[in-house]
Amino acid sequence: MMQFARLLKMGLIVVTLAGLSINPAPVHAQPPAPLDRFQWVQGLDDLYPREHGPRLSRPMPTRRRADIPLPDPSFAIDFAHYPTSAAISVFLDELKAAYPGLVEVLAAGESWQERPILAVRIGNHTAGEADGRPALYVDGQHHAREAVSAQVVLYFAWYLASQYGNDPLVTHLLDTRTVYAIPSVNPDGNDIFLDSDQRQRRTANPTASDDDGDGLFDEDGREEAGYGTYDVYHYEFDADWVAAHPDDPFEEGWQDHLVSRRFLGVFDSQGREVPQIDDDGDGQTGEDPPGGVDANRNYDSHWELGNDDPRKEVYRGPAAFSERETRAVRDFVLARPNVVTASSFHSGSDVLLHPWGWSTTAELSDVFWYEMLSRKGSQLTEANGFHGAPHTWTARGLYPGSGSTMDWLYERGILTWSPEVYGASALSFTQRITTTNTYTVGLSIGEGFNPSPGDIPLTVDRWRRWNLYLLAATPNVGLSGVDAGTGALTVTVANDGLLPLDVGVVAETEQGVYTTTVNGLSAAERAWSVPLQPGSLSQTAIITLMASSRVGTAAGPLQVEVVKLEIQGEAVRVVEGRLEPFVKLGDCFGGWFAGREWDTPEYHLGPPLLLELFLPIVGRGG
Repeated sequence: MMQFARLLKMGLIVVTLAGLSINPAPVHAQPPAPLDRFQWVQGLDDLYPREHGPRLSRPMPTRRRADIPLPDPSFAIDFAHYPTSAAISVFLDELKAAYPGLVEVLAAGESWQERPILAVRIGNHTAGEADGRPALYVDGQHHAREAVSAQVVLYFAWYLASQYGNDPLVTHLLDTRTVYAIPSVNPDGNDIFLDSDQRQRRTANPTASDDDGDGLFDEDGREEAGYGTYDVYHYEFDADWVAAHPDDPFEEGWQDHLVSRRFLGVFDSQGREVPQIDDDGDGQTGEDPPGGVDANRNYDSHWELGNDDPRKEVYRGPAAFSERETRAVRDFVLARPNVVTASSFHSGSDVLLHPWGWSTTAELSDVFWYEMLSRKGSQLTEANGFHGAPHTWTARGLYPGSGSTMDWLYERGILTWSPEVYGASALSFTQRITTTNTYTVGLSIGEGFNPSPGDIPLTVDRWRRWNLYLLAATPNVGLSGVDAGTGALTVTVANDGLLPLDVGVVAETEQGVYTTTVNGLSAAERAWSVPLQPGSLSQTAIITLMASSRVGTAAGPLQVEVVKLEIQGEAVRVVEGRLEPFVKLGDCFGGWFAGREWDTPEYHLGPPLLLELFLPIVGRGG
């Protein structure tokens, strides 16, 4: 510790948040080259766990930050910092005030520490009942240290509201669909991550986990060791290894040459030690942090298969839905049966996950749609200097996990993904101490799970593309055209979303009542004609569309649209309801589907998903 303190005093090591650069050593020393901050170092997993090693986000900015739309600086969130839960609440209220016809803030629940769990509903409220339109649900930050996942949701909410009326795609989507969003499912954890312990993953349930087994709960956490601090170690290697690797000791096989490792303490970005207090007097510090339960293992979807050890980071909790946070999500979603699609955002890797999380072999009835939309997701996320996020069946390509939000939502009939939006390395810096065999190593789990503040805009804008695509793919039935002539009324029924609908159509005219069914309507419109009363100069007709979803584990009734028409000769006027023009939404994304190059091992983790089923579509790429 004395040696490290002297180095800090002499200015040999200065770590800054912006760029994580290291001052060079003085001229009499052999200065090492700074490590790539995204370097994957096997063998450090016991210090900081990682989601999926081989896939690291490497943002290489190809656009200036000014090219990405951002809120006015007067807003509480600028996407250049990670906000507190209080700032998130203020920002949502600001959105409501700035866009009153589009945004409504809703109370979803309350956390263990009595922070509000807030949701927003986004849609054109003047275009009909928002809760009656097909909806996309998104949420973020089930895990505290995955703060960027909340930023992805917040940015999407702001982008939709701010671009309505300016962007034709956004305008059409909010006129015909609804978005529900819970940006931070775990607000307690968010603030713990920022202020006291950047390792925090779980909820703050005060009696869930006695991590050190002393009969007390949460009595010895970390102090002021939140995001922006570093756990610093000394690693000593044998002389031959250092001679062969003077700048970077963490080459393959480094574990075999490690002589000793010593924890020096927690330091801030200016190199100042952050003292840790032994609150329970047992000779250790930080061994019993707040909480908790892994919220993403607490849902009633094969919950019983989860980890039942309260000391583990993936502890499932004492019962399914034991957590206030997961009950808030459950109650919010169940109250809104119009939700068709969903994304529950995480970070720690760079991969687009879909069910199942709990099983590698369970039947997946929507495998076709999962593969085809995920493949397009890989293509769309190759943006802003990022490689496209690979896609996978979660249990096959990442790891099995039961009790997840994703699986629970899918079992409710909602086609759901769980994107991991960013994953780097906890290795933040390394510096050889002059010409010794010892290196000072700084680790930050906050930087492993979240981009640096300067890269937040690049990251959230990248995943905005996936969100828009999934919202556009969400099915929506509407009457896109009517025509009266030659004694018949022709109505055109449309679904401009990709996911298919079965549509029952009822036409009530003065001539009679007529019915038909349009099956498998997907990104298309179909015309249907019924007779009108002969010789009548003025008559009315009522068209009722009853749409049922064909995807999801609980496919069934989804949407009802009623349009009343007044017909005079060949002129038709809408009296009640509205016409919805059909839009080729796939064109906004370069086609609905991506080609086979997005299903190579680089972009598809795990075994192929019945590729032969996709051959008729894959070749089109549109």
